[in-house]
Amino acid sequence: MKKVFFALAAVLMLSLTSQAQVKFGAKAGLNLSRVTEAVETMTPGFHAGIYAQVKLHPMFSIQPEVLYSMQGGVEKDVNEILNQTISSKTTLTSHNVIVPIMLQFSPIKMITIEAGPQFGFNLGMSSHNVVTTQGLVNTETESDYTFESDDYNMFDFGLAAGLKLNVASNVNIYARYNFGLTNVFVYEDDETMNQNLMLGVGFTF
Repeated sequence: MKKVFFALAAVLMLSLTSQAQVKFGAKAGLNLSRVTEAVETMTPGFHAGIYAQVKLHPMFSIQPEVLYSMQGGVEKDVNEILNQTISSKTTLTSHNVIVPIMLQFSPIKMITIEAGPQFGFNLGMSSHNVVTTQGLVNTETESDYTFESDDYNMFDFGLAAGLKLNVASNVNIYARYNFGLTNVFVYEDDETMNQNLMLGVGFTF
């Protein structure tokens, strides 16, 4: 399925580049992500990759991208048992290749509004768990777990929207929010979906 998708994307790019102005670039920045059921804290991460900006009109362009994106979330739980307070904090981390295809609109030269679909591929997922006990006895334990590929969905489809400021002819700063529409875990009945705020800088060559 991945090979078919990338082949179709390549054919689309070739057909577009034959009729439009194309520029290439690189981008990188900060992620603030969460899983929708883990609402307490957004987890920091980063993203980096390349893009092609296909100019269809002075005000419209299409920008496909291929990015590495480190995402995740934090889940917290507190229980009272026999005068003891047991708190747990689980930090999820996933390593992803994401392929946004953004339709961009520039009403003025300095501002670009963008939105479009995003295709994600989860390359691996792990968790770090901290359990703290307070009361008659105070303890803290830590453990790590690597999820099997059967535990989570390797493909993630979502939507993305954002704003880009073109601070120079070849430099931009941007903010984009990604809304996952696919459950992160295959065994969850609840909607555990990725959400990710991306802040970064892009350089067009």
